[in-house]
Amino acid sequence: MPGWISTSFYSLLVLPAVIVGIEAWRGTLGTNPLERLIREPGHWALVFLLCSLAITPLRHAGVRVARLLALHQGRRLADWNRIVRLRRPLGLACFGYALTHLALYVTLDLGLDAGELVDDVRHKPFVLAGLTCFMLLLPLAVTSTDAWMRRLKRNWKRLHWLVYPAGVAALLHFVWLSKPGVTGPYGYVAVLVALLGYRLAVRWWPGGAHVPITDDEVPERTVGER
Repeated sequence: MPGWISTSFYSLLVLPAVIVGIEAWRGTLGTNPLERLIREPGHWALVFLLCSLAITPLRHAGVRVARLLALHQGRRLADWNRIVRLRRPLGLACFGYALTHLALYVTLDLGLDAGELVDDVRHKPFVLAGLTCFMLLLPLAVTSTDAWMRRLKRNWKRLHWLVYPAGVAALLHFVWLSKPGVTGPYGYVAVLVALLGYRLAVRWWPGGAHVPITDDEVPERTVGER
């Protein structure tokens, strides 16, 4: 992938953090700056999680469009290796924002009070859902390196199926956290349902078995790529 494209992509991943940081420094976070500061990283963690789940459908769509238009390039899954390689930085960005969201909540909202955290987990379902999501994302972030891929072999892909329950837990956290009558979270729910439904349709619908829903036939990245 050309260097300028990689640089632009990574810049987009850190842009939300830069914007919030600048707004915090200027004191323009709004009427409830603490809530905005805590929630914004969580929102972007969810966005990047959904983006990572969209990689496979986009890859398959690219192949279908190229074949439909009789294009010379893009007719094979191998032609879309570059888009697959975006999944790791998207996943790591998701975890980084989720970690920031949790750290700000524990420090700024709870004041590092473990008792308050336990009480929130017991009495606030959205906190339990959020912590569940984070704990599911943690092993995915730890094992995202090439060394772990070599060590776990095919078990690596099995482990990374945890991204699906992590997505469900993230959406439950968002929906339960939102005030009654707020419909914004349900747009994200629709996106997740569509992404998961696509995978189920490809696997179980008649005629869908020939479309791979994993990327086993073409590696996401060559061993040793950084």
